[in-house]
Amino acid sequence: MPFRPTFPRRCLDDRKLSSFLSALASFSANPSPSPPAGSVPAARSPAAYNALMSAYSRAGRPDEVLRLFRSLPSPPTAPLFTTLISSLAVSGRPRAARAAFSSLLVSGLTPTASAFTALLKCHDGSLDSMHHIFLAMTSASCSPDAAVYNCYISMLCDSGRLEEAWGILDHMMDGGVRPTVRSYTAILRGYCEQGKILEAERLFDAMVDAGCPPDVVSYSVLIEGLCGIREFDKVERILERSEEKGWTPNAVTYNIYMSALCRMGFLDEACNQVDKMRNRGLLPTVETLSILFDCLCRDARFSEAVCLLEHSEELGWHADVFCYNTLMGRLCDAGDFARVFKLLVDLLKKGIGPDMFSFTIAIRGFCGVGKFRLAKCLIDNEWIGYDVVAFNTLIHGFYNAGDLRGVKLTYINMCSRQISPNNFTNATLIDSLCKDRKFVEAINSLASLRDGSVPDHVVHLNNRLVKGVRYKKVLNLLDEIRCRGFELDTCIFIPLVRVLCWEGYYKRENINEVSLILTSLGIR
Repeated sequence: MPFRPTFPRRCLDDRKLSSFLSALASFSANPSPSPPAGSVPAARSPAAYNALMSAYSRAGRPDEVLRLFRSLPSPPTAPLFTTLISSLAVSGRPRAARAAFSSLLVSGLTPTASAFTALLKCHDGSLDSMHHIFLAMTSASCSPDAAVYNCYISMLCDSGRLEEAWGILDHMMDGGVRPTVRSYTAILRGYCEQGKILEAERLFDAMVDAGCPPDVVSYSVLIEGLCGIREFDKVERILERSEEKGWTPNAVTYNIYMSALCRMGFLDEACNQVDKMRNRGLLPTVETLSILFDCLCRDARFSEAVCLLEHSEELGWHADVFCYNTLMGRLCDAGDFARVFKLLVDLLKKGIGPDMFSFTIAIRGFCGVGKFRLAKCLIDNEWIGYDVVAFNTLIHGFYNAGDLRGVKLTYINMCSRQISPNNFTNATLIDSLCKDRKFVEAINSLASLRDGSVPDHVVHLNNRLVKGVRYKKVLNLLDEIRCRGFELDTCIFIPLVRVLCWEGYYKRENINEVSLILTSLGIR
């Protein structure tokens, strides 16, 4: 009989908890698709090694792929090189992937189209890089196949360059290579990521006309796009009509839908999808459990969530850092910082390495209890690859505490570590300076920005200047905007006129100053 932790009586009929435990029972009975670390193939043939390396690659474990490649009992074949190159490229090791491709060339083996496809994954998607790949393929007497084109189309779509992707699709057909479902699905994903759902639905219909009927991946991409605009009724209709349309949803499809329902607060509906998965013969995945665990946390079932983590080993559940981060993040939202720190300690005790997100949550927690020195100690650790969100968390903590010096020092530290401030960072810095009535410094900070979001900051700074009765500074700021080539359009002067009215500057004693500002805006 499987272990079941003891929960308070009120939890026994909780739908979210029972869904999680039910999914966990099914998941635990399902063997892991990833081979254990240190595995070796039963046979010593290249095909057996390639199969095991591919399994590790699919599981996102490039170090295991590299270990097997280095322990090959015979010289590597082209398919073995291809698996290694692909694994290194998709795991974010482009230099190592290119080095492996160079080794393939030095070995005297002829690179295949698959090897070039793997190499393409570690390029930036520019036309120049693609041109070099095609030249290299020509030199190797290797013709580009659909996989090469599909990889390039996907890279272009990932960077939002849909027109170029369509151009490559046309070039593909001109070269006598027939597009596949994946070719169109990449563009479909691009439309969905840009919120162009109408175009995505039209492309869906065009795929059928082109002889490439959508598959489960295509439908999953469209469902994700529809979820992004909260079109859940459409998603339900698509799932209900799946058999009629000749496709079958898989666990990934349901995970996408469940995750969107969870994020939008439809927690019971998200949990109900587990039964629908089971009715289709689908087993929960790691992602399914993570989503259901998030449902518990979003429903403020913190005691139950903590209990599940404490008994994860007895439950046969490998609770990873993502689950701990999920609970710690929700506890931060609720202001329960004591339990956040306890979970961080538990995470370390269990040997689960905290990641950058774990430490970012901890920084937020330290700021929440006023322990800024500890938060600063964490951010000063350069071994942790912090991003802009982590620095913004500390900057916002200092801002809320009214510590302008802390804001400025963190901003300087951030820039010195080659992390580019974003719109939120700059807005917080400017507002901090204004709160401290350092208006000249705020204007100078605005003048130094190169992030293309100046109008947003102008509105904010204008409001602060008006409230601080700094008419001349407003005029100086407007002149600075003109000098930098920005137009004084409605996005700037409507909020400014509005705040002038709110602050009562339409009265007679202020009319001259207001008149100067309106004249500067071009309003007569």
